[in-house]
Order: sequence, then structure tokens, then C-alpha cells
Amino acid sequence: MYFNYIYQITILKVEKLFIPFLVSCVTGGKIVLISKVNFVLLRLKQKKQDMITSVKLMLNKSRILNNGSYPLVFQVIHNRRKKLLYTGYRVKEEVFDELEGKIMNGVSSTFTATEVVKMNRELRKMRNRIDTRIRQLERTREEFTVEDILAQNAFGTGKPQFYLLRYINAQIERKQELKKVGMAAAYKSTRSSLAKFIGRPDVRMSEVDLAFVRRYEDFLYSNGSSGNTVSYYLRNLRSLYNQAVTDGYHPRGEYPFAKAQTRPAKTMKRALSRTDMQNLADLNLENEPELEFARDLYLFSFYAQGMAFVDIVLLRKSDICNGVLTYSRHKSKQLIRIAVTPQMQGLIDKYKTENEYLFPIISGEYASGYKQYRLALGRINRHLKKIAVAADIKVALTTYTARHTWATLARDYGAPISVISAGLGHTSEEMTRVYLKDFDVSMLNQVNSIVTNLSLIHI
Repeated sequence: MYFNYIYQITILKVEKLFIPFLVSCVTGGKIVLISKVNFVLLRLKQKKQDMITSVKLMLNKSRILNNGSYPLVFQVIHNRRKKLLYTGYRVKEEVFDELEGKIMNGVSSTFTATEVVKMNRELRKMRNRIDTRIRQLERTREEFTVEDILAQNAFGTGKPQFYLLRYINAQIERKQELKKVGMAAAYKSTRSSLAKFIGRPDVRMSEVDLAFVRRYEDFLYSNGSSGNTVSYYLRNLRSLYNQAVTDGYHPRGEYPFAKAQTRPAKTMKRALSRTDMQNLADLNLENEPELEFARDLYLFSFYAQGMAFVDIVLLRKSDICNGVLTYSRHKSKQLIRIAVTPQMQGLIDKYKTENEYLFPIISGEYASGYKQYRLALGRINRHLKKIAVAADIKVALTTYTARHTWATLARDYGAPISVISAGLGHTSEEMTRVYLKDFDVSMLNQVNSIVTNLSLIHI
């Protein structure tokens, strides 16, 4: 015979919570306590642990750099969410004391003893700003996130010190986290160039003045850089400088880039003749599959209204529906629709892939395959140089000339500039935007069909 009694003893106050304490008595001399208090206390303890914020200076070993160093970051964990704050420093494992959280002046260190002292001092300041920010948020007694801790410009009133190369390092990491791999690559090459120019570990952002920019420009020219290369590096440096101002840097004196030549010069772009294109298409490359693939990609670019190489790389099988190829230009985001011609379909069928991409150039996600794309671009252009010799083509053959050739032949056919611009996916021309509404896609398809029909003698 069982007698079950449930007694509500009292109401217990536990950290402002009133919890019924229930006791279940069972015959047989055994008393079983079911304590909701203990359960709540456990949950409160767990919640308290969850709210604890941890800050740790460490190496981000998921991103090893070419010289064997790692980005130095502050790892902040709050409510089980983790976020990294990049310090801008890059150090090797053997010169970083993770236990002490500081940089050491080891044998393999590229920094002087004085520089190490300054770097550790700056790291302590950063840590203090983070700790101060956490205390400020805790005093509000309101819930906050790890993003609130590391919010931009949230570290009190203390003026942070800006160093050029360190700042660029942080921007590279930021672009990589945002999957803006192209910009990250551009900043990397600019940083490498600046590091060679500076000739020491770093300089304060305040040293980037008009004279600095002029010396850097002279340095680039003296090392054989072309005018467009110089403009490229100066544009990147200007962009980084402007971002630093946005992030809290307060410059003094004249704007450093007021007189800098950052506009790229117009270069001569030569198109192939129809005869050259026909010779290229007829060239027998069966015994050289790599050259054949490069030639075929060039032809596909031409057949597809001068499609840029990066857009060919990104083409997916799902982009084709009912005989129409639809894609968004990587550069301008302009949406382009192309009727798949027999020439295009022939090349698509020739290089069928097992993954989602139309051509076997990269695998996986684009962000992770960016390096593959860059390597492929260089490789294809090298192959095109060899092909130009074999086909007796005098024009410097690159992936871009296919685009220029299509536009030139379309112009020779008599196509309006608005149609040509639309086919190329341009958005900067005002006339293009005006005329886009005044023609239908069928006209563009007609133009492309005639332009890319290499069997025609005249157009």
C-alpha cells in the first residue's frame, strides 16, 4: 500500500526569486527531496558563468602568414560568443609569450628591443581600454553583447595611436572576415610595397604627409613601376588613409593626396581582327590540352559578349535556364542576359564539370577559391602569349582583349553604343542608362549572333 503526500512547506526567497519547495514522501522509510531551489541555484550559477567575460591576447593560428608569423589578436568571449580584435601586429610563435600575454625580444624577432617595449606598451593600453569598456557595460546592469564590447570607437576617450602598417594589417583582416578577398589582396600588395619603401617595422600615420606620398611615388617609379601601377598603389593608400580618418585618426596639415596622381592612365587596347579570331578558332591544339583550354576560354569570352574572365570563373550551371545565360557582373553588379549560342553551348558541353561551376577553374566557395582564380588568370594569360605566337597574332593576347574585340567588331557592325555598353555590362555611362529602355534584348542577341559568327567574311 502506497501513501503519497505532497506538502508545500513554504516559499523560499532565493536571490529575489520565490520558489515553492516541494517534498515527496514515500512509504518504506525513504524520503525523496525534489528541490526546485537547488535546480534554480544551479541555473543561476550557470547563467552567472555565461555572463563572465574573458579577454585573452593570443595568436590567430588559423591564419599563418607567408613569413611564418600570425596575426596577434585579443580574443573576447561573452555569453559564449567569441569575437577577435586584431591588434595589427604580426609575430612569430617563438617570440610571443601566451602565458604572460606579451611579445618577447627573441633571436628570430624582426623587432628591436625598443620596438618590443613600445609594442607591449601599446598592447597593454588596448587591453586596458577593453577592460574599461567591459566595466562600463557591467555598471549599466543591462544585458550586452560581445559586439557591444568591441564596438567601433567605444574604448573611452583615450586617443589611440595609429601606425600605418599595423593599421593596414588590421584592414586586411577586416576585409578577409567580410569575404572581400579582392580588396584584401589589393591591401596586401600595397602593404608589401610600403614596407619596402619605409625600410623599418612601421611609421606613425602622422608621417603620411604630402612629402611622404611624393617620396613613395618616386620610390615606385625608380623601381620600375608603370604609371598605372603607381596610381594603383596610391589609390589603395589613399583609401586606407581615408578609412583611418573615419576610424578616429585626426590628421594635421594638408591632405596628403591633394596633388597625387591617382587616376589611371588610358592604355591602348588593341582588338583582334575577324581574321585573327578565325585563325585562333581554327588552331589545332589537341596535343596541348592546357593551351587548348586557355584558347577555348578566350573564345567563350568572345562568344558571350566579351564576358570578363572573373565572371566566366563564377558561372554556375544554374545560371542557364531555357537557353538563356543570366549572370551579375562581378565588377559592376549589372545583370546581363545572353542567349546561349551554338558556339557557347559547344564549349560548355566540352568542359562539363561535376561541381556547380560551368568550367573547371575553381572548386568550393568563391571566397576560398580566390587564390585559385588569381593563379588561373595568370596561367591563362601566359598560355595566351604562346598561342598568339602559334597563330601568328601580332596583338598582345590577354583575357581582356576578347572583351575589347567583341566591342570593336560590334561597333564595326554598326551597333549603337548603348547596345554595346549594355552587352558589356557597363553602368558608368549616362547614355547607357538612358538608352537601356529603348531597345529589347532581341537586338542585342542579333548583334551577338552576327559578331560571333566567324564564318562570315563581311559584317
